[in-house]
Parts: sequence; C-alpha cells; structure tokens
Amino acid sequence: MTKIKPKVSIIIPAFNEEKYIGDCLNSIFKSDYPSDSFEVILIDNGSSDKTISIAKQHPIHIYVKKDIKVGALRNLGVSHAAGEYIIFIDSDCTVDTDWISIGIKRLEDNSKLVLGGQYLMRENPSWLEKYWVLNNSRTQIYQTTLVGGSIFIPKSTFLSVAGFDEKINSGEDSDLTYRLRSDGYNVEIDPALSVVHLGYPSEVIPFIRRQIWHSSDYATNFKNSIRDKVFILTSLFLISILVTLIQLTIFKTVNIYFLTIALLSPTLLTYKRVLRSKTKYTRPFDLISIYLIDILYLTGRSLGTLISLKNLLFAKSTHKVNKK
Repeated sequence: MTKIKPKVSIIIPAFNEEKYIGDCLNSIFKSDYPSDSFEVILIDNGSSDKTISIAKQHPIHIYVKKDIKVGALRNLGVSHAAGEYIIFIDSDCTVDTDWISIGIKRLEDNSKLVLGGQYLMRENPSWLEKYWVLNNSRTQIYQTTLVGGSIFIPKSTFLSVAGFDEKINSGEDSDLTYRLRSDGYNVEIDPALSVVHLGYPSEVIPFIRRQIWHSSDYATNFKNSIRDKVFILTSLFLISILVTLIQLTIFKTVNIYFLTIALLSPTLLTYKRVLRSKTKYTRPFDLISIYLIDILYLTGRSLGTLISLKNLLFAKSTHKVNKK
C-alpha cells in the first residue's frame, strides 16, 4: 500500500513580481510530490502589476494584505495553512522537481529538525550576480542561517516560536534561525534544497537599494545589530568615510588611518566571502571584481544605516513632542 504523503503548505510572499512569479509557480507545480498533498498560498503585499493575474492561472490560494513587512506576510500565510509542514519560498525563486520530496522526507524522520536551502544563480548570470553570489554549488554548504527563499519547518514548530518577527524590515529569517536554535531545534542547511534565485540585482543601483533595505533596521534594532559582524564592519566603513570626507572638506587633508580603514573594510569582507564560498578565485580580475562589489555592498549598508538612524531620531523627537 502506498504511504499517504503528509499535507504541505507552501507560502509565497509577493510584491510586484510579475517578472518571475510565473516561473516560480510553474516550477512548484512540476514537483514530483503529489499535487493533492500540497497547497500553495500566495500572500500579496498590494502589487500594482500583473502578479495576481499571473498567479490566478494556477490552482492556488491568494490573499492580499497591503503595507506590512515580509515577516508578517509569511505569518499571515501560515494562519491560512492547512498543512502539517510549512515551506517558505520567495516569489522570484524556482525549484527542482524533487525539492519538496527531499525536504519533507527529512522532516518526517526528525521532529526537532528545521531545514533550509541556499540561493543559486540563474544560467548566464550578470557580472554583478556572479561576483556577488560566488558559489553556485549544489553540494557545498556555505550558508549558516535560514534564507526566506527555502525553509522547511513543521507547522507546530513554527507556531511554538511565534513565527517571524513582524517588526523588522529584513533579517527575519536569520532572527528565526537564532530563536529556533536557542529553543533546542536543529536548524540545518541542506544544499539539496537550494533554489535558483532569479531576482538577484544585475545592475548597480538596484543592488545598492537592496542593501539599503537590508540595513534599514540597523539603528532601530541596535540590540540585535551589535551582534552582527556585518553591522560592525559597516559602522567602521561608514565612520571612516565620513571622517575622511569631513577632513577633505574642512582641512583639505586626509588622515591615513581613517583612509586605511575605509579601504580595508571591503578587503576583509572580500576575504571572508571568498573563504566562506569555498571557491578558488585567484585571478586579479576576479578578486578586483569581488572587492568592487563589496565596496558597493558597504556603501548601500552605510546609506541604510544613516536612514535608519534618521528614522530613529525622528521617532524619538516625535515621541517627545507628543508627550508635551
């Protein structure tokens, strides 16, 4: 007798993803997992493009909730989920046919297990994608925390830790990882569950904008930010750049120490990324390309930090005025 597969709910948050949502859903419905054993729930954040009309071409559940953060979108999806297991995927990702089967089989064998995959590049990636992602291996593990584009978790486990933090703009997947591990769950990255991320920025401005968004909670969520090595590196880079610019503007000179910190910060990031990616980039062109992208990365993160600080100061001043 064929064993009945457990019910699975696949949650997809979306906002203006008409370019990729069709590819995402098509790949899911090509799965070798029985179609009557999984449901797809799309939570739309108020798209103004054709995201919903494209999504309606597939047998899925669609809910719309405007102006909430991505963690809240995912939590809302779970509130409508009928599945014993929850899978999260981003609307700009595609999966292999055995993606669901591999993850669910592993979860069935271990009730304390939560699984995540990694992001892979599309075929023929742009220069920026290639030197940002670095590793496109389906066998090596280079990610240490969950990424929102590929998470497999029992619904009961997800509810036991109260789901995603709905107050933060980004990093809700890493935050979930830390809370799960602190509660005794085994969070494991399985490269077999990797997804192709079609939405990697291939141009400089969108890349910087994404980093601004990712760092928009740095000041407002300082208690968690201070434990983040990237935040510390971003702070060093930002302070050294600001001091250097002030010195140039006022004193027409440059302090070599601050200039060295500004140049060294992306170097440290490049070293860390190349080492973690387990790739062998040794050509000067490769290393220079990675370094330049890391400068863009820290620039975006620095701008996001300044915006976050401005928002924090504005909120505090508004609070004081209201108290008066």
